[in-house]
Amino acid sequence: VYFATGFLLSLLPGHLSAVLGRAVAYGALGVSLFLYVSLRGFGRVDAYIGTGEELCRVFRTMHTAQRAPRPPFWAYGGNVQFMPWMMYNLFSATFQALDFETQRFTVKGLQDKTQPESKTNPRSMEDEVILNFFPKTSSSDFPMDAPTIVVEPGLTCTAQDVPGSSFLRRAVDRGFRVVVIERRGHGAPLRAPRWNLFGDSDDTEQIYEMLQERLPDTVGFFWIGFSSGSKLPIEAQGKFDARRQAQGDSKAPSFVAMACICPGYNLETCFQGFKFPYRQMCLSSTKSKFLVENEAVLRKFNTEAYEKAMAAQDLQELLLHVAPFAGYSSAKEYFEHENPVLYAPQVRTPCLIINAMDDPLTVPTNAFGKMPGRKDGPTFAEMIQQSSCGLLLMTPSGSHCPFLDGQMPFTKVSKSLGGFTLNCWADSCVLEFFEGFLAEKLKK
Repeated sequence: VYFATGFLLSLLPGHLSAVLGRAVAYGALGVSLFLYVSLRGFGRVDAYIGTGEELCRVFRTMHTAQRAPRPPFWAYGGNVQFMPWMMYNLFSATFQALDFETQRFTVKGLQDKTQPESKTNPRSMEDEVILNFFPKTSSSDFPMDAPTIVVEPGLTCTAQDVPGSSFLRRAVDRGFRVVVIERRGHGAPLRAPRWNLFGDSDDTEQIYEMLQERLPDTVGFFWIGFSSGSKLPIEAQGKFDARRQAQGDSKAPSFVAMACICPGYNLETCFQGFKFPYRQMCLSSTKSKFLVENEAVLRKFNTEAYEKAMAAQDLQELLLHVAPFAGYSSAKEYFEHENPVLYAPQVRTPCLIINAMDDPLTVPTNAFGKMPGRKDGPTFAEMIQQSSCGLLLMTPSGSHCPFLDGQMPFTKVSKSLGGFTLNCWADSCVLEFFEGFLAEKLKK
């Protein structure tokens, strides 16, 4: 629009072009001011809250969640917020990188994810995931009984770019230990042809068992997923909680509370909201990181699936073709066993979900659509309200993960964490949610 307007103005006589140019500039500024004032004056958080007494008590203590994000005037649009956010993330990863303690851990997956383990369906899909502990467990300055947050990064992200590191820094500053999970293919090339774009719940259970042994004194485990990483807390915990409730399985992973930042909800449609230029950028980075870097392993396992995935024109199409690498014979099987909206009703663990309506990537309106296979049932938002443990916060601004808060959106952290970091509204809400349920746990 900017370049087209400039070109049209250049065709006009000099004096007229100058007059109209100023008029267009003032008009654009006026519209921006009007939209920003409207956002600050009338923007509010739509909260969909479940029925649990503990949940309602915790929500009342979440002061940040009682108001909408207050983005800076110079970066309040869904696209514009990305600029300072990405610049700071690049700066912090380069000059203030977190000093993680890393551990490589072997996970074993079934050949066929639709069938139970047996002699004909062994756990032969072995590979490594990387666990990143911060602060280091060897640090004498940080207590071993500190509450622990397990962090699931976004689409192609790593421990230094979760997306971003503001949540990690703020969490540690408030007394939490964080463990960032670099799933199969995220931190190291694949050794076996097992790769799930959104993560594997079987791997998660094995990681959880190892963390229990590694951090036996922690006061409790928490779980958070960012963007595509938010699929696991809903899908996996739905399965884990169902096992605990229906089968009395006390060994199933248990978390004090969970959070999902900017989920896409329904895997069958979650990538359809990606707009220019994110659609091609994310498609290219996904193909490069997971397919190109692991071509030999994946192509040998299923040449047809690999070639179709490489030829995909968008991420939603790519997801349809990579089901065999996740352990399923078809996309239909994949969605039936992995789609988080199908397992959300089984979740009994307190869960906070945050979306922004100006998100340029995911489809926040999926929260208000009918869930697959339940055309006559409730929407996801209605299901949250009917649950005892769910809280959905839908904000008017925040983009895809930044949620910048304040005209100068920075907040202090200890010098060892960089001295300052981005002040993100969603980070504040999650930490208040986790602290609230930690207090509830300690009262029992």
